[in-house]
Amino acid sequence: MKKILHTILISFLTSLISSTFAVELKVFSGGPYEAAFHELAKDFETSTGHRLIIEYGTAPQLQQKLTDQVPGDLMLTATNLMNRPENQAKLVEGTMALLGKGGVGIMIKKGNSIPIMNTSESFRTAVIQADRLIYNKASTGLYMDQLFKKIGLSEKLESKTERFVNGDDAIQRVIRGSPNEIGFGAIAEIKLNESKGVVLAGPLPDEYQNYTNYSGAVMKTSKHPKETQQLIEYLQSDKSKALFKRTGID
Repeated sequence: MKKILHTILISFLTSLISSTFAVELKVFSGGPYEAAFHELAKDFETSTGHRLIIEYGTAPQLQQKLTDQVPGDLMLTATNLMNRPENQAKLVEGTMALLGKGGVGIMIKKGNSIPIMNTSESFRTAVIQADRLIYNKASTGLYMDQLFKKIGLSEKLESKTERFVNGDDAIQRVIRGSPNEIGFGAIAEIKLNESKGVVLAGPLPDEYQNYTNYSGAVMKTSKHPKETQQLIEYLQSDKSKALFKRTGID
């Protein structure tokens, strides 16, 4: 009986201490991390008592957060964006940590035939024969524009290309689409929406693939830098990395 009471007391005191020192952390995150955060946020909150308020956005939207110095604790976005000198000045020095990388995927409407696009030749053939090409105007879309220009297909494909403000809008367009349409987006975002009617047909061919590195850093506007650093360390753990991989981030 004494042992049971001791265990209950320890559990109560632990819970009391956690709730007493718990804080609310505002996280600005790139969309590819949304699927992982569905699970990781709950686990982090349960183990620490802290509460996460997560706001997802495209790279341009997150850039604006930094430019405007919107109050927040953790910025998680493309590493190259965070490395800009003007952005480094808005992040706590020494806190930036690489969290993973995400590739570009090919998506189609559920039920449509999956196009063969695993080589440079089959990729070129598929995009030329497609009725529509769909992607966003953010980092993925900018890369696709550059890729089509590089392989000499920009002019041929322009008239049938549809661009949307963000990845979610592009995915919704694919879901509403017709049989011979092909979309492109972050692999993690496509996987997140597979239950809604979109299918990850595969990654871009190796020779055309583009990976975006993602990092997290404590923002200078943070009122809780110590707890935010704790969150970054949690996101670097083996458990977090394993979940990132399952959701499309290496």
